[in-house]
Amino acid sequence: MTEEAGVVPCGVGVIRREREFLIAQRCAEDTFAHFWEFPGGKKNPGESFEECVARELKEELGIEVRVREKLMDIRKVLDNKIIWLNFYLCEHLSGEPRAIECQNVRWVDVRALKNYAFPPANEIVIDRLIETYA
Repeated sequence: MTEEAGVVPCGVGVIRREREFLIAQRCAEDTFAHFWEFPGGKKNPGESFEECVARELKEELGIEVRVREKLMDIRKVLDNKIIWLNFYLCEHLSGEPRAIECQNVRWVDVRALKNYAFPPANEIVIDRLIETYA
């Protein structure tokens, strides 16, 4: 499948540990600086979204995950590009999460996710998680 012009495909890991989810704080120089997010990043050409999520979580947080299932995808316009966010539910397999390519990382109870500032595209994801796991 070829990528659409002007579309930036991204894989995002929604990592669950019972009622908690792993979130990461974006770096000061990033778009949406200091906001919290579900970790992930841009998909490489020829890479599946599942492969992208596993690679990004290893690079950004130093953890191994099993990508379970697609939760949802959202397209948002940002700087004249369409950011195509593909959210996948993941199981944490190994490694202690650490802030490698982010400022901070923490496990947060599903009900507390609304207490953190996330980029606007994440609202629907958080609502779905609260509806399902709270």
